[in-house]
Amino acid sequence: MAFSGFPFLLLFLPLVLCGFAVAGIWGEVWAKLWLIAASVLFYAAGAPAFLPLLVSSVGGNFLFVHAMHQSARAGSWAAGGVALNLAVLGWFKYVDAQPALGLSFFTFTQIGCLLYHAGGDTPPPRVRDYALYAAFFPALLAGPILNPRDMLPQFARIEGWRLTSGNLATGSGFFVIGLLKKTLLADPLSTLVGAGFAHPSELTLFPAWQAATAYSLQLYFDFSGYTDLAIGLAWMVGLRFPDNFDRPYRAPSVIAFWQGWHMSLTRFLMTTVHAPLTVAILRWRKSHHRPIDARAQGTLPGFLAMIGMPIVTTMVMIALWHGATLPFLLFGLLHAGFLLVNHAWRVKRGPVLPTVASVTLTYLCVLVGSVIFRAATVRQAGAMLAGMAGLHGMGPVQADIRVIAAVLWLLVLYAVVWVAPTTRQWMLRERGLLGAPARFGEAPGRLMWRQSPQWAVVMGCGATLGLLAAGGSGEFLYFRF
Repeated sequence: MAFSGFPFLLLFLPLVLCGFAVAGIWGEVWAKLWLIAASVLFYAAGAPAFLPLLVSSVGGNFLFVHAMHQSARAGSWAAGGVALNLAVLGWFKYVDAQPALGLSFFTFTQIGCLLYHAGGDTPPPRVRDYALYAAFFPALLAGPILNPRDMLPQFARIEGWRLTSGNLATGSGFFVIGLLKKTLLADPLSTLVGAGFAHPSELTLFPAWQAATAYSLQLYFDFSGYTDLAIGLAWMVGLRFPDNFDRPYRAPSVIAFWQGWHMSLTRFLMTTVHAPLTVAILRWRKSHHRPIDARAQGTLPGFLAMIGMPIVTTMVMIALWHGATLPFLLFGLLHAGFLLVNHAWRVKRGPVLPTVASVTLTYLCVLVGSVIFRAATVRQAGAMLAGMAGLHGMGPVQADIRVIAAVLWLLVLYAVVWVAPTTRQWMLRERGLLGAPARFGEAPGRLMWRQSPQWAVVMGCGATLGLLAAGGSGEFLYFRF
C-alpha cells in the first residue's frame, strides 16, 4: 500500500488517525496497541504472504533481546541473533524468487536493537514498545532504519500518546510536501526514464543525457518525497523520525553525498561495519608495530589498509543490501573508488575547489553511478554511458515544442534541487545538516511555514493537488529493496 495511493490516502490514513484520537483518550497502552494493529494491517495489505515472516521476526528478536538481559553471555546471544537475522535476510533477498517486502529495513532496524542491548546497560523494552519500534508502518517498507538509541525512548514514553492539533498540522505539512514531490515531480519522469533505459544502445548524445538526468531526478524526488511522508506520518502521532535525506545533490564531495543520501543506512553501516573494521585494522597494525598516524595513512600500504579496506567493504555491503546483481556491485565499487579518491585528496591536502566546481564534479560522479544503479545489466549501463559520451553519435537537434518543454522542465527540477530550501528548513526553520549558508537554499522568514489559517489553506490546496495527481502514482523506488 503506497503512501501516495488512493487506498492509503482516502481510507487507511483517516481510519488510523481517527482511531488513534479515540485510543489516546483511553491511554498510552490503547494508543500503542492501535498503532501496532494498524501497522500489521498495513503490511498485510501490501504483502499478506509475508506477514508471518514479519510477526516471527519481531517476536523472535524480542525474545533475543530479553535473553541477552537474562544471560551472562549477552554477546553470544547478540551474535546468534545477528547471524539468524542475516541468514533470513540472505535467503529471502538472494535465494527466494519473491523477496519479502520491507525485509531489509525491519531486519536492519532490529539488528541495530540487538547490538544496542548487547552491553546490558539499557533495560529491555516492553513488548508493545518493541513491536511498535520494529514494525511501525511509516518506516516499515522503505525506512528510515530506526536507531534504537534515538527511537526506543520515544516509543517507551508514557505521556504524549494523543492526537494534538500541533502535531497534526506539522505532520500534515511534511506529508503534503512529500506527496507533491512524489506525484508531481518524481512520477511524471517514469515514462521518459523507462523508455530511455529500455533501449540505451539506440540513444544518441542528447536522449542519453535526458534519460540519465531524468532518472537521477526521479530517484531524488521519489526518495526525498518518501522521507517527508514518513516523517510527517510519524509526526502526526507525536514521534520524531530522524532525517534520512539532506540535499545530497548539493554535496561538494562524494563523502558529503553519502552523509546526506540514505542517511540511516549510511549511519548503520558506518557503526556496524566501517568503524569496527577500522578499529580492528588499527589494533592489528599497532600489535605488529606498524604506524597508524596520519603520516602512515599517507603511504600507499597504510592508506589501502586503514582507509581503503573499510571503505571498500562498507560500499560492497551497501551494494549487496540493494541486491545481489552485477550492476549493484559495480555501483558499490564505483562509489568506493570515488570515496578513495576523495580521501586521498584530503590526505595529500589537495587544493580546495570552488563550490560550483566541487558540487558539479560530485554530481557528475553520482550521475554516472545512478546510471549503473538503474540499469538491469552491465551491458545496458555501458550502452547508456556510451550514449552519454557521444559514442552513438550526436543525433539530430530537434527544436520542437515537446523537446523544449522537456528540457525546461528538467531545468526547473534542477532549480528545486539546488536552490529551494529543504522541507525541514521550510517547516521547522532549521538549517540543513550539511551546513549550507543562509543565502543558498533557505527561504525568507515571511515564506516559512507556520500554524495559521493562511497556511492551512495553502496546505489544503497542496493536498488536493497531490490527491488529484495520486491516481497514477506508482510504488516508491526503494520499496523493491
